[in-house]
Amino acid sequence: MTILITAILLASSAQVAQQPPPATTTTAQQIDSRGPCLESPKQVPNVVGEPSERSSEVVRIDRVVSTRTYMPNQVIGFLYTRQDGKTFLGTRAAQYTSPASAAQLNAVLSSTHAASSTLTSFPPQTRLGVKTSGPPFLEVKIPAAAWAPLAIRLDPCVSWPASSPLPDPS
Repeated sequence: MTILITAILLASSAQVAQQPPPATTTTAQQIDSRGPCLESPKQVPNVVGEPSERSSEVVRIDRVVSTRTYMPNQVIGFLYTRQDGKTFLGTRAAQYTSPASAAQLNAVLSSTHAASSTLTSFPPQTRLGVKTSGPPFLEVKIPAAAWAPLAIRLDPCVSWPASSPLPDPS
């Protein structure tokens, strides 16, 4: 009797193991999040920069982390990589930005800004409570050799799965 019960249990567990996992569908709603980047003002796959098309959608966000501040692993900003390969530097959400991290992020921007941009520091988003027209994200090219002199490192935060098509940005 015990042998019969054991045989039945083994047969049923083998059947369960052979069944494929339930199909899951990945929707933009499931992926469209900041993941661990909660202090990031943008999320994947939002558009960064112009024009507003699929090639300008964010496919990856990396944290820009300071390696020289007194607070170890302090996030000073974010690096957004678009589908077309261009990278944009952005500050943290306002409630998480400190004057010290803003100064260091501007040091990174001033030495790595794209040739097409004349801005070397982030313009204020508001002046005396009134919104300015300053861009919140500026195009940069940060070569890996610049990380040590700038006292930063890039930590992966969230990325769009390569197997999922990007939604229409309009």
